[in-house]
Amino acid sequence: MKFLIPGSKLLIAAGVFAVTATAMADLEWITGGVPKSSEEKSQGAVVTDAPGGEGIPTLGNQEIVVGHLTTCTRVVNQYPIDSVNFFFQGKHNQVGYFAYFLAKPSSRIHTAVAECFSSAGTKLARYEREFKVSFIDNLLTIKNETYQWFLLDLTLGMDRVRPESGQTALIREPGLYTIHLTVDGQLVGITFFYVKPPESKAPSTAPTGVPASKGTSLPLSTPISSQPIRPPTK
Repeated sequence: MKFLIPGSKLLIAAGVFAVTATAMADLEWITGGVPKSSEEKSQGAVVTDAPGGEGIPTLGNQEIVVGHLTTCTRVVNQYPIDSVNFFFQGKHNQVGYFAYFLAKPSSRIHTAVAECFSSAGTKLARYEREFKVSFIDNLLTIKNETYQWFLLDLTLGMDRVRPESGQTALIREPGLYTIHLTVDGQLVGITFFYVKPPESKAPSTAPTGVPASKGTSLPLSTPISSQPIRPPTK
């Protein structure tokens, strides 16, 4: 049966009402109901693994978009000079972190928190920053959508603790580390990096000594005379 009703939304709705009994049974099985071979449906069927409608915390910020998130060897003028997630002991002495995110324009105070964890789950640093902007600051329009942009960067030490970044312990043991970015209580991004042991030097291919030669390698001039050399007479 076809519905000659203009508009894509109405056509989609008509397609939904045209679902067969078999397809409806399969759908109920996927969403947690009991599959049936007839059109009979249980009363008040709900998705069994879906959270209830009550008790779900509503966050004031549901429009956070992470634009860029990376680790680097250094941040210069609030921008990473590279993108690195392998750091070697003895070669690197710090880990740079850079993130920028977008939010719907508002005059509220946004709070961003970056936390660094070791592979064992130990918190090594916690850096918190508040962004106080007006409704018309830091505006950026992308595909007819207007956002406000925010930058967050910090440096974590491998040779010394950086208290200005909220660091409480060194990053030095080999393993996997993660940095969690939270904005207004909402986890919006996780990045990771590895600390590796010192790079092993490749064995030298240069000979350790000059091999003995069976013959003289330097050319000799031909003797002028075949007579033996005699000492001069007095």
